[in-house]
Amino acid sequence: MSRFVFALLFATLAAPVGAAEKYIVHDDQPIVDSRRPAPGKALIYFVRTQKPGFAVKVKIYADGRLAGLIMSKTYIAVEVDPGKHEFIAAAENAGFLEAEVAADKIYFVQVAIHKGAARTHFDVIRPGSEAMKDLLKTHQSLRAITTTDEGLQWVNEEDPDIQAVIAKFREKGEEFEYLKPEDAFTQPPWVK
Repeated sequence: MSRFVFALLFATLAAPVGAAEKYIVHDDQPIVDSRRPAPGKALIYFVRTQKPGFAVKVKIYADGRLAGLIMSKTYIAVEVDPGKHEFIAAAENAGFLEAEVAADKIYFVQVAIHKGAARTHFDVIRPGSEAMKDLLKTHQSLRAITTTDEGLQWVNEEDPDIQAVIAKFREKGEEFEYLKPEDAFTQPPWVK
């Protein structure tokens, strides 16, 4: 068997069933210690460090637009203008993040899954928090994830149901988290 055929077979078997058409996990793209936001922008890393609910595809929205799907052991990096923003994590429920960010700063936010359910919420990663402990233990294993055209189509097809879930949980007032300018880092927290 040629190396190419073996590599193709291995990649096919290693991919989660039904996942390959919705997203791509980039095994060659860890969080880069030296990455900084573009001048005048803020950089927010949404990370899934936890193993519970590893197969749950959480949809992340930034100011009403899909930022992407996120899975266990992956991250999405989002650059935004300084100021106020709203982020939503949607699965069986919806979690909300009201953010106010400063220019030229880096933020980290855990996209967490409740044990035993496909329910999600945000945890801002701050010094001393459990989310920080998780990040420091797992940051080297996190990989970038990209939503494919098939994934975008799937989200668009599911949009009426997703929007109904978001409206329901917004009205309930559950799962709100707040990201403040002082939650910022000038470099990733593991860099000394």
